[in-house]
Amino acid sequence: MRIEAELGFVLHQTPYRETSLLVDLYSRDYGRVRCVAKGFRKPNKKGISRALFPYTEHQLSWQGNGDLKTLTGADAIQAPVFLQGEALFTGLYINELLYRLMHEQDPHPHFYSDYQQFITQLADHGSNELMLRHIEMSLLEELGYGLVLDIDSQGLEIDADLRYQYVPERGLTVVASSQDPNAICGSDLIGLVNADFSIPSVLRAAKQINRRVIDFYLGGRQLHSRELYRQHIMSVNNHSGTVR
Repeated sequence: MRIEAELGFVLHQTPYRETSLLVDLYSRDYGRVRCVAKGFRKPNKKGISRALFPYTEHQLSWQGNGDLKTLTGADAIQAPVFLQGEALFTGLYINELLYRLMHEQDPHPHFYSDYQQFITQLADHGSNELMLRHIEMSLLEELGYGLVLDIDSQGLEIDADLRYQYVPERGLTVVASSQDPNAICGSDLIGLVNADFSIPSVLRAAKQINRRVIDFYLGGRQLHSRELYRQHIMSVNNHSGTVR
């Protein structure tokens, strides 16, 4: 099978042998594809190696019938995007989620558009928590793990005065103890359904639920991007002499 000029992004790349790369791509029509990029680390006659830029849309070409394809072309269709600071850690996190949760060669063209827009916003305006929560929810919905937040696991409407816990594959369950630190107020769930993110507690509820569901489907696998971000925060705090 030969694919030519398919739109896509580079999710992850690692050195392979002396001059090559192993790359995971997210393509519009073929989903996540793993390729070996032979000779991409070997300089050409001008001393320049072929570069693959994360967060930058490419026209990608590959061939092969097995699970591991051979990348035959990768041409950036825009100026390379170089994220910095919080935006970089956010980009690393979302790319790792795609790499960990998406099945190979399972196309998600609708989410591709969401991801494309997310990367553009990240490059142009930096990271913010609201856009991160939106892209997480969009990914979970696309993968068939969508959140049911308007009714509980018994089919009852959410009560603003009750407290709940989100259990993956079951949904929202009423929490008996009001002292449970993981419980979420029904009023915040209603705000989440109505997309009323002007209330800080609604945004916190979205983060808590997304984190729980994502961790469940990761099946115990750790995200390296989270650890990198944790180390970054510790370094910043130590440098500034503050502890959070």
